[in-house]
Amino acid sequence: MSKRLDDFIRNHRDEFDSDLPSSQVWNKIDERIGAKKAKVVPINWMRWSAAAAVVILIGAATLYWFNSSPVVPDQVIVTKDVDAPPVVVDSSLLNEINPAYAKELYHFTQLIELKQDELKQLEKENPELYKQFVTDINKLDSSYNVLKRELPANPNREQLLEAMIGNLQVQMDLLNQQLQIIQQIKQSKNKNNDANSKRI
Repeated sequence: MSKRLDDFIRNHRDEFDSDLPSSQVWNKIDERIGAKKAKVVPINWMRWSAAAAVVILIGAATLYWFNSSPVVPDQVIVTKDVDAPPVVVDSSLLNEINPAYAKELYHFTQLIELKQDELKQLEKENPELYKQFVTDINKLDSSYNVLKRELPANPNREQLLEAMIGNLQVQMDLLNQQLQIIQQIKQSKNKNNDANSKRI
């Protein structure tokens, strides 16, 4: 029986497809789903366009900033010893040896200078601790200056530059540790002050 039904449907398929449901069927369907109609929210194309433009501009500026190479001045202040005058290195010599190392050296010296400025703020609050911190940095700085003086005449300049960068990294680590100690001291003082104010 099912074979005869299948055959009948295949033979009369055109007749089945030609008829459309009446408008009453569509109205009943519409009534059933009418309560579930989604609201159409108009899109403000101007706002979306402006937002997309801002995102594109920020992305382009970020790419430009990351891809642009920093300008290394003709002379780079390598270290800023608190008690001694700054040591200056000719950046053309560094670029001749290895431009990547020259940039790295420049960035480290800038960061060290910023950290030393932060550390300088401790001098008024705790001069003894500041003096100890500066003594530690000056020891590293003096060994760095020895390496710097050897640089022009040394046949292994690239290895010497690596040692100089290593020294600057150690200085950065030491400065970061010193600044953390300062932060811990400040937090401890704040806790003590809070505890004393609660007792009163």
